[in-house]
Amino acid sequence: MKNLVIASTKKTPEIIFKTNGDLMISGSSLPSNIDGFYQPLLVWIEELIATSPKKVTIAFDLEHVNTSSTRMILQILRTLNGFKKGKGNLTIVWNYDNEDKDMLEQGETLQQIINRPFEFIEKES
Repeated sequence: MKNLVIASTKKTPEIIFKTNGDLMISGSSLPSNIDGFYQPLLVWIEELIATSPKKVTIAFDLEHVNTSSTRMILQILRTLNGFKKGKGNLTIVWNYDNEDKDMLEQGETLQQIINRPFEFIEKES
């Protein structure tokens, strides 16, 4: 298994998934082919979970997200939440701009849906 690194574009976020369990999604997520972009990420996460890592940390640092991306982020979180049930240590970090209350609310909503605490980090704009 190798690290998964995908450079950002105007419509897709930067992805840095490391085999040590440090995962990061940052930038804007507005891909025209949502499944084509996110499906390989889900497969990679499932392969990571199969290696039984002791700890996984996923950090989100998103600026713009469309509804379809939110659905895929939720799918990623649900997949990782299943890892937690197997006694793994899961940390979810949600970064948001201090002037972007919508992004904060989106993180809070996702936290409620998967019933798992997030670490919210407010950034200065």
